[in-house]
Amino acid sequence: MIELRPFRAWRPAPERAHLVGSRTYVSYSEEELAKRLAENPHSFLHVLRPDDASTAKLTRMERFHRVRTAFKGFCDASTMVREEQPSIYLYEQESRGNITRGIVCGVSTQAYRDGRIKVHEQTLTAREQLFAEYLGSTGMNAEPVLLATPDGTAWEALLDPLLNTRPAYAHRTRDLVSHRLWPITDRTMHERLQRAFAEVPALYIADGHHRLASSARLAESRGLTDVDPAYWCLAFIVPRKQLYVFNFDRVVNDFGGSDERAFLMSLSRIGALAPARGPFAAPGIIGVRTASGWHALTLPPQAEPCAAADCLDAARLSSLVLGPVLGIHDLRTDPRVGFVPGTAGTSELDRRVEQGEAAVAFHLHPVSFEQLKAVSDEGGTMPPKSTYIEPKLRSGMLVYSLEEA
Repeated sequence: MIELRPFRAWRPAPERAHLVGSRTYVSYSEEELAKRLAENPHSFLHVLRPDDASTAKLTRMERFHRVRTAFKGFCDASTMVREEQPSIYLYEQESRGNITRGIVCGVSTQAYRDGRIKVHEQTLTAREQLFAEYLGSTGMNAEPVLLATPDGTAWEALLDPLLNTRPAYAHRTRDLVSHRLWPITDRTMHERLQRAFAEVPALYIADGHHRLASSARLAESRGLTDVDPAYWCLAFIVPRKQLYVFNFDRVVNDFGGSDERAFLMSLSRIGALAPARGPFAAPGIIGVRTASGWHALTLPPQAEPCAAADCLDAARLSSLVLGPVLGIHDLRTDPRVGFVPGTAGTSELDRRVEQGEAAVAFHLHPVSFEQLKAVSDEGGTMPPKSTYIEPKLRSGMLVYSLEEA
């Protein structure tokens, strides 16, 4: 049984909604972050990174206090306003022709502990603790976890009548992403959604493993129960068919002490290698870009049944090529390897190789939701940077108070 918690969100005043929401600050370069902060006094980046240039010598708790103070300033200035009634929020995003429609609400941290919210990544204890301290000190959660429901759970049809009503927000951000938001205050609709989700066997984390793990850590450390706001984690729940899973490609800056010809010979001993007229990837086939052009590497058949995570092309690329041929054994720490989200297109791989920024690029077919689900159901762990998933909900569009209902 999956439980949903309506909540009274802090959200941007309607006339400022297009200005407040921001991408998570780690997605900006230092130059871009400084420009956004200078140009837009209403950006939620001013909350996430208050007085950024002067915080270098502050302790962690001092920085968290500044975040809390900056958020209070946004509320006092009516940049953010509080919902009058507990709501579940219907949110729709359109990006590059892809439409995602789902609900924003609280989900139980106990469901995460019990395995009803399933994971496919390992979390780092230090990062869990850091974000748990952040949540406890700031008293708010402004970045939802992205969760998906499996097929056969047609709860989203309950929301269709709302699409013919006027949204609270309807705007397009400067990155050409469209956003629409409807607060659902009707208790009857809440109950209908609750009954529908009581039949959902499990939710699957698409993005935000550390955020959910940190919320669970905070709730557990304080001995909270379901009457406490901080027992719940802010989440954006979407049907899996409206979850867009892109590939994450790999770029490597040298051939591991070899040259291109010897490297390609090594690949030909691993699987069938053939020149390709352009980028091509399919399940079991990896596109390989070197200075001489594109090649298609067909991975050999599995010798024996394998765990779902080990069957992924990203895992097999590591075990067959990156490790034994290029000497890259830890994707998280090796400085020779980089990652390019599939949304950037293979032209970015061409550019990096042609300009000498990479010796070789590997283009992978996207992981399917069925593969993600299989890894999660087995309790497995995907290789680092296996998926780049959209939608991305903006920070500050809906803020969940951990201190008051």
